Amino acid sequence: MKQNRNWIKLVALLAILLTAAYFLFKDDLSEWDYNLNKTKKNAYGTFLFYELLKAKYQPNNFYEIEESVVESLRALPTNKKYNYVFINYAPYYDSATIDTLCKFAHSGNTVFISAESIWGTLRDSILNQLYHIDIKSSFDKFYERNRDSIPEDVFVSNFNFIHPTLKHKTGYTYYRKYKADTIYTYFNQFVPVVDSLIKQPIASDNALHFIGYENSYDIGLNIVELQHGNGKFVIMLSTISFTNYFMRNKNGLEYVEKVLSYLPNSATIWDNKSHILDYKDTYKPPKGKSSFGESPLYFILQNKALRWAWYLLIIGILIYAIFHAKRRQRIIPIIEPKQNNSLKYVETIGQLYLHENEHIEIATEMRNLFLNFIRQKYYLKTNEIDDVFFHTLAQKSTIEMEKITSIFDDFRRIQKVQSINQSFLQTLNHKLEYFYSNCK
Repeated sequence: MKQNRNWIKLVALLAILLTAAYFLFKDDLSEWDYNLNKTKKNAYGTFLFYELLKAKYQPNNFYEIEESVVESLRALPTNKKYNYVFINYAPYYDSATIDTLCKFAHSGNTVFISAESIWGTLRDSILNQLYHIDIKSSFDKFYERNRDSIPEDVFVSNFNFIHPTLKHKTGYTYYRKYKADTIYTYFNQFVPVVDSLIKQPIASDNALHFIGYENSYDIGLNIVELQHGNGKFVIMLSTISFTNYFMRNKNGLEYVEKVLSYLPNSATIWDNKSHILDYKDTYKPPKGKSSFGESPLYFILQNKALRWAWYLLIIGILIYAIFHAKRRQRIIPIIEPKQNNSLKYVETIGQLYLHENEHIEIATEMRNLFLNFIRQKYYLKTNEIDDVFFHTLAQKSTIEMEKITSIFDDFRRIQKVQSINQSFLQTLNHKLEYFYSNCK
């Protein structure tokens, strides 16, 4: 049983080591996760852009929105102008936020939004109704048309600018990758709204002009500047250019600098909240900041080595709990074997009788012990000592019948006399010792 438990523990330990080796040496897919997180230093995080932007405007001209966009923008001093910056997969704006952003831009500020997906009030009310433009995916159209004819290694996008002073001769190439394998994606483009859907003309104090386009397989406008009152919206239908993977080289930095040249040199506000969808069916104000990002556990889970050390610790505790859940048996104390004190008793009594020269009493005790021995060992009755008894005892003990009868002759003698000498006692003792030593 103990050996089986040792085997189980050995197998469990081997499983832990193999699991640890697998997670430590396998490729980390999270390094190529398209997360757009300002704290992530992997390929498609935005840590580098965020840090460069913050370094440019700190200490007094860089702000972060961690709570409500509406309350944060309304609380700003009105004696200077601002750039509002949102870069993430999609902005989750409610109607109150859209109204605040419109007033914010109308009063002379700039709203810069770079997103992979734009929907809801921003798309329906602002882009469609106020500026008569919509958003369409150009990749789907291209992919369906060229599914069987285009090699896989050309699925990249080339971005460029319309203005001749910003336009690059060959453009700026972007793609999503996991190491050497291209991950196919799509890039949106601006298209005009169908005339029948237009409900009102563009206001006189509003205007639009396109800044950049995507020119890989189907030319599509992907950056627009919307003049709104005294300020403007700058909306870009892609975020890949702001990721660490492309910000690390010269062309990537150059493209981002040209995009940001459409933003005035004003105090900058980074929206760190609107990319979180923390409500279900209807828009509601954000519920506030979570403290999980500041917790020690968050720090551990953000670091690969610490994260897997934490996982292995949890696994080890669970395995220990499984194998030691049963109550352990109490230690069994060592029980000393019982000693045969009857021999010591006989020896003590014998010595007593011997010193007093009471040999007959010693012989009587020897007789009683011998008869008791026969009863316990051979299950023979000793109340009738006859030839049948001698014959049966000789067969069971394998002692010669003559020696047995000699012993019982001495027993009959000590029952008839009042005393015996020491020589007779010694002879009887030798006979008994022979029987005890050779019987079976």
